[in-house]
Amino acid sequence: MQMYDVVKQAGIAESTWQGAVENHDAVSEEFDGVRFFRITKKIGTLGKGTVITEEGIIFGFPSIARILHLENGVRNAYTHPFYVEEKVDGYNVRIVRIQGRILVFSRGAYVCPFSTDRIADFLEIEKIFDDIPGLIVCGEFAGPDNPYNIEHPPYVKEDVGFFAFDLMMINQSHNIPVDERYKIFDHYRIPTAKRFGQFSVSDVSGLKKIVKELDESGCEGIVMKPTYPAEKTLKYVTLGSCLRDINVTAPLMTEMASEFFTHRIIRAAMFIHEQMQELQPEVFSQLGKVLLRPIYENIAKAVRNEVIDEKFLLRFREERNIQRMIEHLRKCKVKFEVISKNKRGNYWHVMFARKCYATYEILQKHLQGATHVD
Repeated sequence: MQMYDVVKQAGIAESTWQGAVENHDAVSEEFDGVRFFRITKKIGTLGKGTVITEEGIIFGFPSIARILHLENGVRNAYTHPFYVEEKVDGYNVRIVRIQGRILVFSRGAYVCPFSTDRIADFLEIEKIFDDIPGLIVCGEFAGPDNPYNIEHPPYVKEDVGFFAFDLMMINQSHNIPVDERYKIFDHYRIPTAKRFGQFSVSDVSGLKKIVKELDESGCEGIVMKPTYPAEKTLKYVTLGSCLRDINVTAPLMTEMASEFFTHRIIRAAMFIHEQMQELQPEVFSQLGKVLLRPIYENIAKAVRNEVIDEKFLLRFREERNIQRMIEHLRKCKVKFEVISKNKRGNYWHVMFARKCYATYEILQKHLQGATHVD
């Protein structure tokens, strides 16, 4: 089947599709012999992150609305019961079988070679896709040893884990209903984000207790999923998640939009006001530490003429996927070097260093007394 024969099923005119390809709103890609288009800008009903394959459309995973006030957010959103799950701190993927190959797509519609290499550690992939052709398993890779996200759940001490949270079907933009989804998860022993069960608006005190326990254990937050299709999926994060986000991003403060930090400070203040009712002195110290210390330490590195970097270890099942990952990082314009590569047991262990040249150069200019206008 030609790619446009797939695209026209979404109501896209051929001229619109051709224009999107010419403007690089739809980018042709190939991985392991599978050709596909990655949607980089909304085209009609095809949102950013959608993947077009010869076997059908893999719609982008929808953005989830965030609430900053738990009680009022829930009361405004729901009149029917809803499910609550842990929000796992990792990176979002969609797993599909295309032309007989299992591929793991990132939210941006790239095939991630690392995730594709490792997914067989967590799912009985052939059985699942034999039994349910066209299935898309949506989930989170999370752990300290991953290529994208420094933060991770406290219960993944090394390497990575996989946690499914949704199911979709090729050519369908909506998710499989929660009850049906849970049955599939359990039948195929698919690891999932922690499930807390079904709640209603009257159970807000129970939700607050869950959030408090997640915050105290170092977890990110919760996701609320409706049983009534017209209602929204919502997410709500803990105070600790806000502080950890700031801490891991503050080293690169010179490269980040200020909104990244202000949004998290506002989330933290809203959480404290609702959940704790008053500001405790230790919170001032925590915020100052996560905001100021990382950039101060990078200034000290720049004084010593040390290029700022972030190191991450990846484990691969197949050696060929190491080179694919290297090519993927280059395509994504990540500055890095491979520090080491060796075989340990069944896995190749590869240490990468992501080079933060822009931050280093900006700090160097300031240290040399350069002027700037702000």
